[in-house]
Amino acid sequence: MKSFFLKDMQYRRARVVLTAIGITVLISLILLLGGIMNGMRIQAQQYVKSTGADIWISAEGSGGAFIGFSLLIEENMAPLNASRELKEGSLSPLIFAQARPIVHGKSTKAIVVGYMTDKYGGPKQVVDGRMFEASEFQDYRPEDPIPLEVIVDEKMDLEIGEQITIGTDSVRVVGKTSSLMFVLDTPLIFMDVRVAQKVLLGNYPRVNMMIAKANENMEPEKVAAFFDASGDIEARTMNQTLDDIISYYVDEPMKAVQFLRVMLWIVAGLLVGMITYVTMLEKTQEIGVLKAIGASNNYVMTHLLKQVALISVAGVTLGFCLSYVFAAAAPIFVAINLVESIIVAGISIIVCCGSGYLAARKVIMVDPLIAFRGEIDGGMFRHSPTVAYSDA
Repeated sequence: MKSFFLKDMQYRRARVVLTAIGITVLISLILLLGGIMNGMRIQAQQYVKSTGADIWISAEGSGGAFIGFSLLIEENMAPLNASRELKEGSLSPLIFAQARPIVHGKSTKAIVVGYMTDKYGGPKQVVDGRMFEASEFQDYRPEDPIPLEVIVDEKMDLEIGEQITIGTDSVRVVGKTSSLMFVLDTPLIFMDVRVAQKVLLGNYPRVNMMIAKANENMEPEKVAAFFDASGDIEARTMNQTLDDIISYYVDEPMKAVQFLRVMLWIVAGLLVGMITYVTMLEKTQEIGVLKAIGASNNYVMTHLLKQVALISVAGVTLGFCLSYVFAAAAPIFVAINLVESIIVAGISIIVCCGSGYLAARKVIMVDPLIAFRGEIDGGMFRHSPTVAYSDA
């Protein structure tokens, strides 16, 4: 009797396999959706953390450094230059703006980052090629010649020396960075701030961000609050900036995905529940026979739950493995978290087993007499004419 539930599963192996495949697909989708969101969170933080700055300043009313695009007014920046709250020489101009560069003859998504190489805001070295040549002029003059050179992420599949078009200007790739992408694999194109002003703003001498480092004896939170209270600019710490980015670029757009993940869990439970219920109804006669020869409800329930548990564990395990395969082949960055995956797998097994338990409870209440006087028809039993029994 120990192998009874295995033999029964072998007898109905087609349904067992289909159920396990259904669970596998659902679990892999749940983990992949979670991996996409986790990947977006990681990419949202990569650039901000790489700069080394802990104070992010944007125009008043912009909603934050990365939320809106508002150019800073130069007069409002004057107090920052002489501020004792900031590390000396750390105040850095920055342009961070979405663009549609022409790459290999096609328009593509990208973000232009204009910064000064001796300040915060961009990579200090490259993995291939060289750094772009910085502008020789600190003050702004439209007639000053500036080298139209850029650094791109190696995932953009561009070679050193290739030309790309941003706006009406062509710029030349001179170097490559690694692992500096924005949300949903949006590549960053780094260039001198003067070049960014030329290709994006038509040589307009403004920037949309200033970043800096708080003085060593000052807390970034207090420094940001001090500048923000002036009413002319908005100042955030690095952590506040990261919260803004994740909320705006990840959590808000992905609310529907979070809802979909919950629905997939429900579907997984319903799938197992419905299939188990139909399968159990097909076993009404066998269960009646078992009970007629002395099997208790607990004994029958144990064997039924073993089947549900085995199918659920097999489906979840295969879905767990398959999700990592899909993540490696995905066209965007997907980062499946191992701890989250284990939690999802555990919840999924509980949901599947719980639905199987509810279905099994329905079936074990069958009267043993059905095994002898009932007829099975398409998984549903129907009673033969009622026969009167006396106590004699």
